[in-house]
Amino acid sequence: MSIQKLFAMMFLTLAVACQSGGDKAESTTPVTTPAPAERPVGDDQLTPDEARAIAKDAYIFNYPLVMMYRTMYLQAIDTKSKSYSGGFGKWLHLGTSSPKDTDIVSPNNDSPYSYAWVDLRAEPWVVTLPKIEKSRFYTSQWDDLWGFVLDNPGSVEDGNDGVSVLLASPTWVGKLPKGVQRVIQGDSSFLGTLTRTQLIDPKDLRNVKKIQKQYKLQPLSTYLGKPAPEPASAIEWMPWKDGVETTDGFWDYVNFLLSLTTPNPQDKPVQDRMAKIGLVPGKAWDSSSLGKDVGAAIAEGMKDALAELKKGSTHITDPSLFFRSRKDLNKDYFDRALGVMVGIFGNVKKVSVYFAVPKDDQGELFDGSKGDYTITFTADQIPPAKNFWSWTMYKLPQRWLVDNPINRYSIGSPTPGLKKAADGSITIYFQAKSPGKDKESNWLPAPQGPFWLVLRTYGPGKSILDKTWKMPPVKRLK
Repeated sequence: MSIQKLFAMMFLTLAVACQSGGDKAESTTPVTTPAPAERPVGDDQLTPDEARAIAKDAYIFNYPLVMMYRTMYLQAIDTKSKSYSGGFGKWLHLGTSSPKDTDIVSPNNDSPYSYAWVDLRAEPWVVTLPKIEKSRFYTSQWDDLWGFVLDNPGSVEDGNDGVSVLLASPTWVGKLPKGVQRVIQGDSSFLGTLTRTQLIDPKDLRNVKKIQKQYKLQPLSTYLGKPAPEPASAIEWMPWKDGVETTDGFWDYVNFLLSLTTPNPQDKPVQDRMAKIGLVPGKAWDSSSLGKDVGAAIAEGMKDALAELKKGSTHITDPSLFFRSRKDLNKDYFDRALGVMVGIFGNVKKVSVYFAVPKDDQGELFDGSKGDYTITFTADQIPPAKNFWSWTMYKLPQRWLVDNPINRYSIGSPTPGLKKAADGSITIYFQAKSPGKDKESNWLPAPQGPFWLVLRTYGPGKSILDKTWKMPPVKRLK
């Protein structure tokens, strides 16, 4: 399946004990449309200014939750979605990315994706990766609904000899079955994976597909060869509508999704505060109960958050933005939201480091209709990556891949024919028109308009991790 069949963007209820250990029940009733919210006690003095500030922070805090739901809904719930995988526990294997893939922002083009979502309420699941050749990179990244990266079974964490790992709900307590290396748990009973399998060169896709077919997802009962527990109760899912994240409808999704996650003590202060504007798990959000002035202030707070996120997306200077484990980000909710906005399913730094480059050496935003650009790595500046490095370009404002006459959507160390100069340096060309036949091997075509660049390093070297490696500027040609 090509990436055109791609993806984009849990919970409560019963979790039944299994032979190796059982979940505590999160609920025994199905999730339905939320009931009207009651105005929080003690908030009679809530001022518009306070409501606006709370709304801004609440939007930033909950943005990853809502957008992760979007991806899950499109891939595992909506049977009419072009990205539908077949439901929970089913793989969606993709080929290389193309400009037709518009389900998520900033896809890579070097390691075809395999997506899947699991519902862990009734029992844990087991993910198994096969043994592959030592020269290839693969990693099975798992995230919870808050957008936190939980673990990466595969090359970096386990090597290439294959591994089985347990996926469990936040409340699961049990004994690891034989042959399973460890357990992965987040703050939701629904987890999603973006599993990457390195494409060595364009002719290698056939081998990638063979590996993808060997990825396994099994309920724990199946893995153990035992009877399955009773299924978890049904959830009345909220249909996803693109664009709702910039409207008042965003808050309806927040309250619905809060009821489907397990609160983390670290987040209690912000969740207690946002309850003042009616953001309460399982309740219908209704700003009218807070008064006209407060309702208007909440709308302004959302606009403030969106403006700040948009500004942040053009001023990315620290690649650690994408290191989205809870430990890495602590309470930096803004960077978590910004990471989801510009590169959902970005990985942790141990596995890969991404350098987002929105501007040229003059501090100007890139625009293929106004200029041509280059970057030159001297022999000692070439990105130090154990596995590989590559540049990918995205047209703005969508952050989708750029359609071009040579069908090249990334360029880097795996690119066939990439040329080095006599002194060992490498020059990459970012421009709309060909830099000349003798330079096309090092050309990544740009759109006739604004664009954005990302350098990805897989298996980043020590100098990248300790931030002593410095990337040269992308220069605009005169």
